[in-house]
Amino acid sequence: MNQYYTCLNFIRDSIKDAPFINTITQGTDIIDNVKKNIFPLAHINILNASAPGQNNTFTFEIAVLDIRNVSKVKSNDKFLGNDNEIDNLNTCHAIINYAITKMQLNRNEFDIEIENVSDLTPILLEFTNMLDGWKVDLTLSIPNNAMSICCED
Repeated sequence: MNQYYTCLNFIRDSIKDAPFINTITQGTDIIDNVKKNIFPLAHINILNASAPGQNNTFTFEIAVLDIRNVSKVKSNDKFLGNDNEIDNLNTCHAIINYAITKMQLNRNEFDIEIENVSDLTPILLEFTNMLDGWKVDLTLSIPNNAMSICCED
């Protein structure tokens, strides 16, 4: 009866060991609403779940973001610009890649499996702190064997 908790913790545990990650949040709140967040930040949000059956599935949106820093020094390089957009996208992509690869290779005691991974979608200059990064939808499947129900005719 705790498949949702188990899947949420499975994702969190896979992300927390990723290089560079500092903060992991979850829920439907605005992603960067806590001033003491240390970036890069991963945010996990539930999108939907299946009706009970042999397996339960949960689809989560995972966003990994970092703050865009704009230098006051003018840059003559039109490709690189005067900010860290490319660095943010590279770092956040590496964090998501690490977490998904770890989940795919992890033989876990709960038999959680990745059922689907969407393409990564870039996030550019979003939210209050002008965040850059990536988001991905991830569907996890977990056996529905946490309880037994007996029916009498």
